[in-house]
Amino acid sequence: MWVPKLYGHESDVATATRFVPDPRARHYWDGGAVLVRQYDAVLGLGQDAWDVYMIYGPNVRWDAAAPPRPDFWMHQLHSSVGVFLDPNTFAAHADSLIPRTSP
Repeated sequence: MWVPKLYGHESDVATATRFVPDPRARHYWDGGAVLVRQYDAVLGLGQDAWDVYMIYGPNVRWDAAAPPRPDFWMHQLHSSVGVFLDPNTFAAHADSLIPRTSP
């Protein structure tokens, strides 16, 4: 989800998506920052929820008005809530959700 922070505009999204080239990824523009406020409430940040990285397991469904709480999340905000982003830790949690098959 791309939001209008740090002077971001919808026209910037095409360039920004190059940083997440995985074909399974979906990119959306939230010009009204609706999810920024909704995730603030879900995560308890007490501030706009942007620069937040979330992992959901394969069975999570968004069945309510508010978004579901992620299985794991980290951020790059000035906040004492949650855990500051560590790419290796985040990658390990994401990797743990990938199904493995036996050869």
